[in-house]
Amino acid sequence: MYELEKEKYLGNTKNIFNNNQGIAVVETEYQNKVYEGWHSHNNAHITLFLKGGTTEKRKNFSETVGAGSLLFYHSDELHLNQNTLFPSKNINIEIEENILKELHINEAIIEKSIKNTALTKFLILKIFKETLTADTFSSDNITMLFSQLFQTHNHLERFEKGPYWVKSLNELLNDCWNQNPNLKDLAQVLHLNPITISKHFPKYFGCTLGEYMRRIKIDRSISLIQSCHSNLTEISLECGFADQSHFIRTFKNQTGFLPRQFQKL
Repeated sequence: MYELEKEKYLGNTKNIFNNNQGIAVVETEYQNKVYEGWHSHNNAHITLFLKGGTTEKRKNFSETVGAGSLLFYHSDELHLNQNTLFPSKNINIEIEENILKELHINEAIIEKSIKNTALTKFLILKIFKETLTADTFSSDNITMLFSQLFQTHNHLERFEKGPYWVKSLNELLNDCWNQNPNLKDLAQVLHLNPITISKHFPKYFGCTLGEYMRRIKIDRSISLIQSCHSNLTEISLECGFADQSHFIRTFKNQTGFLPRQFQKL
C-alpha cells in the first residue's frame, strides 16, 4: 500500500496541465499491467474513462467500469484496480484543497454533484479540450467550467425531494434514450397532465426536456464512439438523431469536441 503524490497515477502520464488555481488535468494511459495493490492519492480527483476499463475496488464496494464511466476519489481514499483492459485511457481532474475553499465547497459536495453524470462528463471533456488549446484564457476557463458542476447541486436536491413522478419520469427518459418522446406521450404513460411536466421539469431537472434528452443521447454516444466499430452515421441513428449533422452539432455543443476528434483521443 502506498500514497501517490499530486499529479501521479499508476499509468503512463501522457499530458499534465496545471492551471495554477488548484486544478490539474492529467491524461493517463495503460498499455501494460501496473501495480494492483491498495493505494491512495494526496488530492481528490474525478476520473473519466475514455477507453478500456478496469475492476475498481474500494473498502465497501467493487464494480467493473468501462469507456464512458465516471468515478470520484476522495483524498487519501484507499482503492485498487484489477483486470485492467489494455489499452485504457483516463482523464483525471485533480482538485487541491485551496480551490475547494475558494469555491466554498467540499469533497462531499463534489461526490454528490457528479451524480449528474452526463453533465459532469461534458464539463470534464470541455476542461480537457481547454488543455489542448492551452492559450492565455485556458486556466481561467478551466476554473469556470469546474465551478459549473456545483451549480447543479440545488437541482439535485430538488430532484431527490421531488414528487413521485419525477424519478419515474427520469427512469422513463433513460429507458427510451434513443427515442424522441414528447410531453403528451410521457404524460400519458405517467398519468399526468402535460402541463404539469412542462411547468415543473426545469425545476427538478435543471434544463428543458429537449436539452435533457440531448444530454442522455450524447452521454450514450460517448461509450459507443470509443468502444465499438460503428461509423458516426450508425451511431447517430442508434442514438435517435434525425441525421449525422444534427448529431455532430449536438456532440460538439455538449462536449467541445467534434465526434471525429473525440474518436481519435
